[in-house]
Amino acid sequence: MAATAEWEPPVAPEAAPVAQPERKGTAPAPGPPAAINRKAENNQPDEIHYVNPFVHKLVWDDPIDKAKTALLTVILLPFRVVLILVCLVVAWALANIGLYGLSKEDLRTKPLVGWRRQLRHLTALVMRTLFLFGSFNYIRYKGVRASPKEAPVICVAPHTAFYDSVCVVLFGPSAVVAKYETASLPFFGKLIDYAQPIYVCREDPHSRQTTIREIIQRANSKEDWPQILIFPEGTCTNRTSLIKFKPGAFYPGVPIQPVLMRYPNKVDTVTWTWEGPNAIQLLWRTLTQFHTFCEIEFLPVYYPSEAEKANPKLYADNVRMLMAKALDIPISDYTFDDCKLMTFVKNVGMPHPAAIADIGKLRETLKIAATDRESKIVASERQFTDANSLLTYPQFAERMQLDVQQEAAHNLFHKLIRPETPDVIDFREYLLLALFLITLYKPKLIFVEYLFHLYGVNGRVNRTQLYQTLQNLVRISQKELNSIFLQADPDNLGTIDYSQFVKAIERNPLLAKLQKNNDPNNLRLG
Repeated sequence: MAATAEWEPPVAPEAAPVAQPERKGTAPAPGPPAAINRKAENNQPDEIHYVNPFVHKLVWDDPIDKAKTALLTVILLPFRVVLILVCLVVAWALANIGLYGLSKEDLRTKPLVGWRRQLRHLTALVMRTLFLFGSFNYIRYKGVRASPKEAPVICVAPHTAFYDSVCVVLFGPSAVVAKYETASLPFFGKLIDYAQPIYVCREDPHSRQTTIREIIQRANSKEDWPQILIFPEGTCTNRTSLIKFKPGAFYPGVPIQPVLMRYPNKVDTVTWTWEGPNAIQLLWRTLTQFHTFCEIEFLPVYYPSEAEKANPKLYADNVRMLMAKALDIPISDYTFDDCKLMTFVKNVGMPHPAAIADIGKLRETLKIAATDRESKIVASERQFTDANSLLTYPQFAERMQLDVQQEAAHNLFHKLIRPETPDVIDFREYLLLALFLITLYKPKLIFVEYLFHLYGVNGRVNRTQLYQTLQNLVRISQKELNSIFLQADPDNLGTIDYSQFVKAIERNPLLAKLQKNNDPNNLRLG
């Protein structure tokens, strides 16, 4: 039940060492252990965390824990699953009764009253019982929850997993800002509808603006709406830092109550991130625990200053700093956009998808991005082979004109290391990812021209190399590729250059695909 709001592009920091907090039961997330130490300006933080927050490694090497899990899988898990399903069906039935006769417009424009509102509280109680059967036997509270009049908006962080939806159940239930797609989920769609959420379509920019307007209207309404609950990070992280808050929750300029979520368990079976255990694994491991510890801390209501009311981004940054301090973790410049970028790179089959956001930030840190250094290297090299592409760190630094003493340069090199070759990287893999970043949000044809030089000889590619050039950009069959290559190579030389390729696809549907932008919002190949 992930919530969302508007997101902002990442800002790349200068790198400097920072100590990482110890997390029991997990291996540290891969990523450069670097951060920025800078003086606070305009209420900005002094420390920016730089470890990838979208990666979670669940270590399971304790034989006693393995034996316990196996035993409870047989003895306890079936009963818990049956009881959870019973609760889910009962809650779904109650939600259907409560929603009977109401239109989508009614739910969006008028708060529930009378028996429908009372039934909603009963539905929330049934859902709390569901969590009880799911090993959340006791939830510890700290602080005092504010009323909807005191704080129309609740801001919950860090957002770790689907288990965070327990907040929605416990707080009223509260109205979440949810992805539009969740309305069509079996069972859960009706339950979410019954909480009178504010829906947003992440891929539709007009929907985002509509969502912000609706948040503002509800937060400032005189009617008895439930509190709006928002996870301002917009995606799940591993709790090593607080990523950038989306400013959607802060546009109304009303008081906000920050709420902290903690899962102080010996083994972390709840964290659900971009890379790590999937939802089924986490459910299984959690349901075979005797007890899953959860702590919810209500911080004092945050009353925005006039400057914060006028600047939602400043308001979001200041609340994030406050929450990070209370959690005793750093903040980071990672955003939901970084997670989308990693997903895109993985889906199109490029190497090192978990590293792409870090590579982008480190290129900014090292002032590489401003010079397009990689495109110049590709254009000047006759041919890339194993002999000139398998580089040690000093060779990589020399090739990229970097100071070997710079920690950011060292971190950039280590983002590309593979376990089987720990002392060298394949420079071609780095260039591919760098060229992808250079051509981000630009027509794919620009990327194609660079790749003719990366994969070819003097900018000319053979049939195999043409496939290498196109494989991460579009879906293309071998038959179609052969046809294009034959048309581009009328003299049967066995290689073609970029201009011949473009001429060959002038009347081919492939041209329209390659004229589209290299856009991570389109998560799969066209």
